[in-house]
Amino acid sequence: MVEKDARTRILGLSSDELSAALVPLLEEMGEHPYRARQIRDWLYARTPASFEGMSDLPRRVREALAARFVLHPVSRKAEQVSADGTRKYLWALEDGGHLESVSIPEPERTTYCISTQAGCPVKCTFCATGFGGFRGQIDAAEIVDQVLAMRSAGRPPTNIVYMGMGEPLLNWKPVARSLEILTSPEQIAFGARRITLSTVGIPEKIRELGREFPQVKLALSLHAPRNDLREEIIPLNRQFPLEEVLDAVRDHVRATGKKATFEYIVLPGVNDSEADATDLARLLDDVPSRINLIGFNPFPGADYEKPSVKRLLTFRRWLARSYPGDITIRRSRGEDIQGACGQLSLLHAGAPETPFHP
Repeated sequence: MVEKDARTRILGLSSDELSAALVPLLEEMGEHPYRARQIRDWLYARTPASFEGMSDLPRRVREALAARFVLHPVSRKAEQVSADGTRKYLWALEDGGHLESVSIPEPERTTYCISTQAGCPVKCTFCATGFGGFRGQIDAAEIVDQVLAMRSAGRPPTNIVYMGMGEPLLNWKPVARSLEILTSPEQIAFGARRITLSTVGIPEKIRELGREFPQVKLALSLHAPRNDLREEIIPLNRQFPLEEVLDAVRDHVRATGKKATFEYIVLPGVNDSEADATDLARLLDDVPSRINLIGFNPFPGADYEKPSVKRLLTFRRWLARSYPGDITIRRSRGEDIQGACGQLSLLHAGAPETPFHP
């Protein structure tokens, strides 16, 4: 067993907690209070590889910070670059687990896809992350550090999506803390309107997300229009059936004034019939929303095939007959590097699985 570092993970502190930690330390050393502003600038704007890299701080301050805090709780273990510019990162955790993140560049934007658990306990049948098992929860510092580490390695983000490994709402407190740190004007100051959180649907946490972070967008991983089919694809649907999940989504829409996005992975021969399209349109008839169709991205051991472009277009045409909202088809990125989260981790599998009870 890896012995846990007793130092505080500084990237997981709220703005107030950071002040409470830095001010007495600087006073004790006889340093001017403006050093706290310098440290904040280094943490959130420049983010060096170590405290030693905070070059305009006195050496004794850097040494004191290193003695009390961990700067980077994740370390890069592997990186893959796709022909389309997509970059996929595998991060090593202190306990031996792994996380994945993806940076997706486009002409006018760069999207970071970040993880919220080491593996995933939900075990959706189409997902490489669930196929690889669940290692455990991660903390806010490990979530935030993914963003800062990718930013240090390449283009800064214009958008951040909580769509990587794990179910964000089953690790709610660290996820909420990370959202606070990312959006705080005194910390990373990233616009909440440019953050999207994807979930298979934990009703009370969907409502809590709307209350605490009303500007953060909600994406619901739907993938089936009926409970019987959704239970086959997403086992957690047995605990949180469609009716309860959609009621929570409606509450979120009312509380935030924002449309919901419904993600629908098209699985040929499973959820892509004309009847499925009709049922889906009927299910979402009263929810202000848009639908994002996603072609299944195959991985070793999966039971599904990749849909053809023709099949995706046909399903969209059937759906558009009666669904009033926008329907988009997500363009696949990074296929040559197994761009879907969880696939790179399968190459480093072998860690024991940890039971999880939501």
